[in-house]
Amino acid sequence: MGTPDAGAFWRVIQDHKVAAMFTAPTAFRAIKKEDPEGKLIGQYDLTHFRTLFLAGERSDPGTIKWAEAKLDRPVIDHWWQTETGWAISGNPVGLGAFAVKYGSPGKPMPGYDVQVLDDGGNPVSPGTLGNIVVKLPLPPSCFPTLWNAPDRFLSAYFEEFPGYYATSDAGIIDEEGRASCPPSADNRRQIQ
Repeated sequence: MGTPDAGAFWRVIQDHKVAAMFTAPTAFRAIKKEDPEGKLIGQYDLTHFRTLFLAGERSDPGTIKWAEAKLDRPVIDHWWQTETGWAISGNPVGLGAFAVKYGSPGKPMPGYDVQVLDDGGNPVSPGTLGNIVVKLPLPPSCFPTLWNAPDRFLSAYFEEFPGYYATSDAGIIDEEGRASCPPSADNRRQIQ
């Protein structure tokens, strides 16, 4: 059994009048496996619940569509890393959300100049798979170093592509400026 209680989220949302929840897609895949019809959702009062945010790894379109259908609420995918402190790419619900494009966490958030480079550090054309990087400087939310490892901080994140933060993720930026990671991409760390 992947989850001890497939209704735990719904109970918390009901009991605490949660308006928005932030969780990993893996949690929803586990809930979907245990309750594929979403019957447990109907046992709880979710009237205060407005939006589900998914992050932590790639959000596959099937999981997003399942959650949208069962919750009848917006499901917002976004991509970020522990190192960045907040979303690199997303859908700014509070600032005027744009239409969901399945398979993409959205557009770069304020402060991020997201680009895709080939292995030689050259920009690639829209829709071409490559290394997702962020042009420096990074926004204030990002990490300033690694604890007791300033040399590793520089070598791990900034030497491979000088002038850029290397996310260690592979993906594309489409013609609309939306980042995405095709499911077949050979990522070093899987993105949403």
